[in-house]
Amino acid sequence: MEIPKVIKDLLENEELCAMATCSENQPYISLMNFTFVEEENIVILSSRRDSKKYSNIQNNKNVSLLFSSPQKISATFLGTAVAIENDVEEKHYKELHMKRNNMPQFILGDNVGIIAFNIDKIIVSDNEDQISVVKANKEV
Repeated sequence: MEIPKVIKDLLENEELCAMATCSENQPYISLMNFTFVEEENIVILSSRRDSKKYSNIQNNKNVSLLFSSPQKISATFLGTAVAIENDVEEKHYKELHMKRNNMPQFILGDNVGIIAFNIDKIIVSDNEDQISVVKANKEV
């Protein structure tokens, strides 16, 4: 997926996103630190393994992330999230996540897991209420 520059800029400049999960038809939203891994087109997030959001992802991998900026652009990412179970991958992603966020209380520790969010679609809205959709390798 080719991510537009305006969205890459948003991902580089914002510190937080809102993550929506759902389990048993009950939505749940969380404010999250994130790291965009451009080479893999994924967003890395971290969470305590005993949290509601982590449990929700285990039960329903369909997740939405919302990014917005003071420049009045917002991007809703739709996709799937999976908990990283491989120790080598988890260590690698924790290191990337720490470099960008430097918030060890939310990233390090035995009870903190890494979540990889795979982007399927991005819905972009600007300050003039213009909507565009970016899907796997094409813009609609």
